[in-house]
Amino acid sequence: MLFWTFVLIIATGSALVDGATNNTCSSRPETQKNTTKILADLRREMQDAGIGIYVIFAGDELGIAYAHPFDKRRDWLSGFRGSAGTAVVSEETAALWADSRYFIQAEEELDCANWLLMREGEPDVPTLIDWLVVEANRTTLPPGATPELSSNSWWSSVNAALNAAGKQLNVVGDLVGQIWPPSERPPASQKPIVVHDIIYSGETVTQKLSRTVAELKRLGVTTTVLSALEEIAWLFNLRGDDIPFNPFFKSYAIVHENFLVDQPELFVNLSQLSPLDRPDGVRVLEYATFWSRLNATATNASIGKIWVSPRVSQAVLSRIPNGKLLLPLTNSPVQRVKARKNAVERAGMRACQTRDAVARMKHLGWLEQQLTNGVPVNETESAEQLFLYQSDQEHFKSRSFNTISASGDRAAIVHYMPVATTARRITRDKIYLLDAGSQYLDCTTDITRTHHFGTPTSLEKRAYTRVLQGVLNLAEAVFPTGTYGRSLDHLARMSLYRDGMIYGHVTGHGIGHYLRASEGPQNIAFQYNQNEEPLADGMFVSDEPGFYKTGDFGIRIENDVEVIMTNKSTFDNRQFLRFDTITFLPYERLLIDVDLLTRDQYNAINQYHAKVASVLEPLLIGDEQALRALRSRTANLDFESSSTGPATASVTGSINTTAPTTTSMSPESKASTIMEASCVVNVVLVLIITLFSAGFDENPRYPKTLAGDA
Repeated sequence: MLFWTFVLIIATGSALVDGATNNTCSSRPETQKNTTKILADLRREMQDAGIGIYVIFAGDELGIAYAHPFDKRRDWLSGFRGSAGTAVVSEETAALWADSRYFIQAEEELDCANWLLMREGEPDVPTLIDWLVVEANRTTLPPGATPELSSNSWWSSVNAALNAAGKQLNVVGDLVGQIWPPSERPPASQKPIVVHDIIYSGETVTQKLSRTVAELKRLGVTTTVLSALEEIAWLFNLRGDDIPFNPFFKSYAIVHENFLVDQPELFVNLSQLSPLDRPDGVRVLEYATFWSRLNATATNASIGKIWVSPRVSQAVLSRIPNGKLLLPLTNSPVQRVKARKNAVERAGMRACQTRDAVARMKHLGWLEQQLTNGVPVNETESAEQLFLYQSDQEHFKSRSFNTISASGDRAAIVHYMPVATTARRITRDKIYLLDAGSQYLDCTTDITRTHHFGTPTSLEKRAYTRVLQGVLNLAEAVFPTGTYGRSLDHLARMSLYRDGMIYGHVTGHGIGHYLRASEGPQNIAFQYNQNEEPLADGMFVSDEPGFYKTGDFGIRIENDVEVIMTNKSTFDNRQFLRFDTITFLPYERLLIDVDLLTRDQYNAINQYHAKVASVLEPLLIGDEQALRALRSRTANLDFESSSTGPATASVTGSINTTAPTTTSMSPESKASTIMEASCVVNVVLVLIITLFSAGFDENPRYPKTLAGDA
């Protein structure tokens, strides 16, 4: 298949590159950084390194997208600040690949006078790999990348495509780091690494190592090499502050099967970790010595198979002989045991949700009062006020990600990041979406609510209710052990589909325990992910369908849910699982269209609101603003006031067979429907072509894994 792919690329190569020669976004000097000199400096370094194309990723050497400012090479190079997106600079062209979550942000921030914006998935936009292959045949020097800053999966995929064209990636150093003036580059973090107390972690380091080593023994593996920061922080009961919004510290680790004799090795900046806080039974070494120790481990004849995650960098993978690798690469043993929280962690995950909900209700009461008093509040001011309420909560440490505070049409930008200079005012006549999370000593949260403070349009209400139905449908799921999240994804989407509404992001992602707000190996998404693992008791995931009407509004509702055991099958004694919603925050009553609800959904909303009120009211005594906001939203819905009754089948019923409603469609809605139908046809054609081509592939590769944030 690679041969046919190469023939197709070469045949259309000029179109792929030349078709993108016009800037695909407009120059806006007031919001975009001028990168002319930076690009000239980089191209000089590329020439000296003997390459004609250079690839720059958003993350750092440990694959963290929320990199410390010291490591935000792509941001400094291009001006674009999104948490995902890859830059490629060739002898004559600079281009940024970004997915739909970042289109609008990239248009505002990317230096469009010097860069092309490659909107991934849009018609006539080449993939990064296709573009690299074509461009490699146009440049006089080969392409290159920095293996320490590149994932091994990306490196392998790109090299496979380049090899078919007689090319390959050259290994080069950190070229952006070489041209980044120290006077402009933020200093590297020197913040202390601290012990995460067992009253929050629930297990000692030795207990966690024992569970990890049990996974090694299960697969006959001698050693594992760890580079995922959340795994290292969890395993050694340590937390840091090197990465924004995440309690991580730069580190690597090597763990052996006989860890009581051959001690685990932890590599950190020693100046950040006090000798008194170093874990017992662990060799703590200087961060920079990791590479020599990795080489020694990989060449040690007494060490058998070595387990590394698919997430490790190409630099790590390339140092381990292929014969020693556990193949195929599979999720880290630490990731597997960490995902299922212990009893103490589970209790903490539930307890801190109440604290977070108190902060959210205090903020909502404050915001409503400001609007009532005519006091202007913009997106960044609202986010900062929420942060003050979050900071008042017990065990609060930081936000868990950049708060998404979006008014009006900006709510349609999935990962919108407000800035003070362009922040929009929050008004009574526009949707307001607030997606925020917290890091507490005993948990991590990620909660979204969409609000309206006036009279929403019928379309806004319909969209909100369809999204809410998706939240409820997924929350009610009961499923056997061994079920993958992708098998449940349709439950969150089916009500939206009935109105031709879709969303592009995942429905749910794993949630860490005072770690990452988005973690694996579990998720809920319609896409296939070869690294996904089944949902299991003790895992936590988000439940967050949405709908986004570009240029108008966006809707998202997100609860955090716990996977718990329920009854066993009476037929074969198989264990079943279900979700338990642990978020206590009311839905937006003004946006609920009762006519669309089934009786079961109506009851579920009222029952949820009754529980929310019983939990939060005692904690909000004395804050009349917050109580008013809570009570107005948790009052019972009046199902009997519906004049037409439910407009859809029940949650577990069949597709609605009632006659369509007589609601007329606006011209733009009709156009949107036509465009969606056209997109479906295009997708089907692409799938047919792909499947047809796959028939000629004698050695098909694994499907690509998902990349980027939920």
